[in-house]
Amino acid sequence: MAGIKFHAAIDTVISHNHIYRTCLGLWLDWMAQGTRVSRNLFHDNASNDLFVEVDHGPFMVDNNLFLSAGNLLDMSEGGAYVHNLFAGKITNRPEPSRDTPFHPAHSTTVAGLVNVKGGDDRYYNNLFVGNGETLTSERKGDLKELRWISSYGLWGYDGREWPVQAGGNVYYHGAGPYAREAGATLVPELDPKVKLVQQGDQFILQINTGPGLKQARTAVVTTATLGRAKTPGLIYEQADGSPLSIDTDYFGKRRNEAHPTPGPFENPGQGELNLRVW
Repeated sequence: MAGIKFHAAIDTVISHNHIYRTCLGLWLDWMAQGTRVSRNLFHDNASNDLFVEVDHGPFMVDNNLFLSAGNLLDMSEGGAYVHNLFAGKITNRPEPSRDTPFHPAHSTTVAGLVNVKGGDDRYYNNLFVGNGETLTSERKGDLKELRWISSYGLWGYDGREWPVQAGGNVYYHGAGPYAREAGATLVPELDPKVKLVQQGDQFILQINTGPGLKQARTAVVTTATLGRAKTPGLIYEQADGSPLSIDTDYFGKRRNEAHPTPGPFENPGQGELNLRVW
């Protein structure tokens, strides 16, 4: 059912994987706390690249390439999504019918059981690509309804019980921001034409980011930026308890401390880019 599946991936790092042509790419089911998903390439997965199921956080998802039609299936809370490329849909839903565990920091001890209210995620410095269509409020429907809501961008979280933190994001080709997001960079007229091309044993990402990367108002994302995941009341930190800083990119390149480039690549250039990503 998945390229990788975990229950209780506590303080686990899942990094530098190439996951494609499966059902779910990566499935984190229950108790993903202190987990970090970083620098992975996902594409051509039948359902979604990443499924986070009834987790309460804190967990970190950074510098990933989500290139399938379905990028994220979010039935969790307390996730931090930083410097990713979302080239498809994000689907989210609360889960009030199941109580699942959360823990003290860096522990397998069960601190309590609670259901998923919806929201309490963080989205910073990501790239979102739409399908060229901007939906009316009527077509979006009741965003407070208990149902799966699929969106290009973050507007699908607008009605969830707990607020989302968002900033430094760039929205292309009809992708829409979170309603309470300040300073989002909207580039509705530009289709980045994201395409992954295989050349022998190499995979080349073709993308045209236009001027949006330089326009975005970004800052390096750290433990201090992210606050505390609501249910466990815990900060976002590394497995050894040291502070977290997303200060390198998909390739391991050091990010600009004053104005990091949104998306997985630090200062990749402008115009039509061809980047070897595997």
